Amino acid sequence: MATDAPFTDILVPLDGSAAAGRALRPAVDLATRTGVPLRALRRALSDEKQEATDYLAAVADRCAATIDLATQVVDRESIPDAIIEGLGPGTLVCMSSHGRGGLSRAVIGSVTEALLRSLDRPALVVGPHLVETATFTGRIVACIDGSHESRRTLAPAREWAATLELPLWLMEVVEPGALPGWATHEDVVESAHVAALAAELDGVEGWDVLHDTDPARALVAMAASPSTPTALLVMDTHGRSGWDRLRLGSVTTATVHAATVPVLVVPAAPSATLGASGRG
Repeated sequence: MATDAPFTDILVPLDGSAAAGRALRPAVDLATRTGVPLRALRRALSDEKQEATDYLAAVADRCAATIDLATQVVDRESIPDAIIEGLGPGTLVCMSSHGRGGLSRAVIGSVTEALLRSLDRPALVVGPHLVETATFTGRIVACIDGSHESRRTLAPAREWAATLELPLWLMEVVEPGALPGWATHEDVVESAHVAALAAELDGVEGWDVLHDTDPARALVAMAASPSTPTALLVMDTHGRSGWDRLRLGSVTTATVHAATVPVLVVPAAPSATLGASGRG
């Protein structure tokens, strides 16, 4: 069993949908590996409490053979506020990128988006293409892009790699250079940058530079390749492409949506309380 996890407990928000339930699989695996408590939460208004209680009890029964799952029903109108209310100082939120269909906006659900904008800590997010048999095996990949903001992925990635006793890699995706071939000047400069960053950090076992005009596509393909087993992608929320309406960065958003492995999303900074903006 791993020790000194970067979280003290795990919270899985559920809404009764199969989509939200996808987050249970990695959460159970993490709780089993680390020994931290696991809790499932559902938002319910007063007339929904019994249904929510019965639903969570059934979920706990299904998990009983593997782990003791605690349950919690919160009476709040705002779903993100209900989740925030259930957090302890070291709670890890493990959630699906989609809840019920009516909450979906673009490629990431509005509830998930609102929550990620408001959390002061990394959150584990799984998308609709998560492999059903996925467990935390392979390498932890910290995704960087040369910006200062993307370096926020490094510390959480190191902590998770140490906790799960998995190798840590650094990965950057850049657009193909004007000249073909692995020995172009652009490749040398890009490789030197990532190699230097890897050399600064203890515990980094490897690094790579991928070339693609679509960073999300490259990261998703890399993570899904059997030749490069990947347990987790670690990404930050800053956006550089101008897709501001999602406020999470289009690369991170698209990667979460298409990845077959979980993505640890690292926030930019704590933000104000959700209030009405996070209603779902």
